[in-house]
Amino acid sequence: MEHYVIGIDLGGTKVEACLLDKEKNVHRRHRSPSEPHKGLERVIRNIEAVVHEVSAGSSYAAIGMGTAGTYVERQDRLYGSPHTPVYETPGFIGRLRERFSLPLIIENDANCLALAEYFAARAGRLRNIMAVIIGTGMGSGLILEGRLYRGASHSAGEIGHTTIKFDGRLCECGRRGCAEAYLSGPSHIRRFQELTGHRLEVEKIYERYISNDPLAVRLFDESCRMMGEVFANVINAFDLEAIILGGGLSNLPLWYEKVPPLVEKSLFGIPRIPIPLIKAGLGDSAGVIGAGCLALRELGYMDF
Repeated sequence: MEHYVIGIDLGGTKVEACLLDKEKNVHRRHRSPSEPHKGLERVIRNIEAVVHEVSAGSSYAAIGMGTAGTYVERQDRLYGSPHTPVYETPGFIGRLRERFSLPLIIENDANCLALAEYFAARAGRLRNIMAVIIGTGMGSGLILEGRLYRGASHSAGEIGHTTIKFDGRLCECGRRGCAEAYLSGPSHIRRFQELTGHRLEVEKIYERYISNDPLAVRLFDESCRMMGEVFANVINAFDLEAIILGGGLSNLPLWYEKVPPLVEKSLFGIPRIPIPLIKAGLGDSAGVIGAGCLALRELGYMDF
């Protein structure tokens, strides 16, 4: 009998699910709003609905779910989801497990991106990478020596909440100077509004950058310098071979041209080959496929 699994990507505005076989082939995908502003029960019903849609009568043996933050099993609670605090409600994951009555494995969404991208294209060629999501927030997942690195409390990779500017901008996590407070999508919007008095979406700000609007150029030049420093810090710490960029802001071409030379200038120690900054190849499929990998590992089909 074919063993199928479900992967779920739970975000602040949408929940997406896919049905995978043991070879990581995607058979069906479905996305709908997650609606956290309508309360936890609505979120749970929306998760159930997308799972029902993608399963379409097929039996599945396990579920993996990626979402922002870190899940602490003994407390049955997610931590570190400032954009969707309702997800931090104690017992949320336990309630989901009761609804599905199957193994449900929870992981940080950036770790799911790292897993999906690594096993789709990097395994066998690279062994030490970081995958970074830059969108509503900024998070990352680490693959070190070919294995997912989670750290002592399973919360490794929170580069979005490392300090890029001491006593700098207030971050939604409550700290000051976090990389996320400068590099996330909403942070770009706020910074541009402070410079110009105009509130524009990031895509519109980027159009002004392309047209050589001096304030848009100033904004993105500063962002490139900050991103370069953040990435160089992590490369210096973990001796990485590549950085993979996902999330909504990964679609802006300037990062891939401007940031790698800035990273290279800030690397310490031995001479290195250039560290590539790579756009996520799976696009918006990465999160659900990575989550499905968690379920495949639960069934013994993968090892990471």
